[in-house]
Amino acid sequence: MNSFIELNKENLGVPFAIGRSADLYALPNNQVLKLFFPTANPKEIEAEYENTIEVSRLQVTKMQCYGKVKMGERLGMIFDRLEGISLTKLPDKNPIELFRIANTLANLHFQIHQTKSEKLRDIKEILNDCLDAKPLEFLSEEEKKIIREYIKNLPEGNSVLHLDFHPENVIVQDKDRIVIDWMTAAKGNPCADVSFTKLLFTDAELWPGTPKLKILFYTLIRKFILGGYLKTSKHLSGITDSDLNRWRLSSLILRLGLWDIASERENLKQQIKVWLAKGGKV
Repeated sequence: MNSFIELNKENLGVPFAIGRSADLYALPNNQVLKLFFPTANPKEIEAEYENTIEVSRLQVTKMQCYGKVKMGERLGMIFDRLEGISLTKLPDKNPIELFRIANTLANLHFQIHQTKSEKLRDIKEILNDCLDAKPLEFLSEEEKKIIREYIKNLPEGNSVLHLDFHPENVIVQDKDRIVIDWMTAAKGNPCADVSFTKLLFTDAELWPGTPKLKILFYTLIRKFILGGYLKTSKHLSGITDSDLNRWRLSSLILRLGLWDIASERENLKQQIKVWLAKGGKV
């Protein structure tokens, strides 16, 4: 990773937010520093930088990236500081917004998919890389061969894909809805992206440490939003349940290969094994 700005921690103060992979610090000129933890993969950070530059150039998002940063052993990036809240928190201000989230998500996602890119990595390349990664070592070489052949025959495409698209990654700023966190962006068939969002609503863990009662409540809310999101997505794009099922395996592989979250690991592995046992039928 080259061409980065050197920063001094003493001038940053304390982070105003802490995420799964990085601390967020306020900077002058209405900017924010996303400073990744020392354990972060430099290749993934570089990917987020390159992806954000590309989607900004394509005007898929209004969020700008202003450069890469190094502070000691930690790497980071400088972005616009968005003065807004996530789509998830919008109902806290106006409960009626809960019934609009699904439609907003589906329309935003559909708009993203109308933009094409030749620069972003193809999702099929990313899937094949995931198969070579440590979290997928539980598969035999023969099983990987079967999956690679299946991936090869999936529909092609060059639409911009987010591949981590959910309400927390949509910031509401006045009348704008700004999509953030483009580390996993790719190009490919839109069904892949919709399928992955479906998986996030059904199989992804909620924030670690969430009380059980809240988990039950949020599970019901997620089911409600997902139903509306899929209904609108199908209406806008013509995607069918059969199309989504065809991309289900790719969603499982991406989630396990790119995130490898401990609480999700065995469930994802089991679903991949079931897919193989059924001969690719879902």
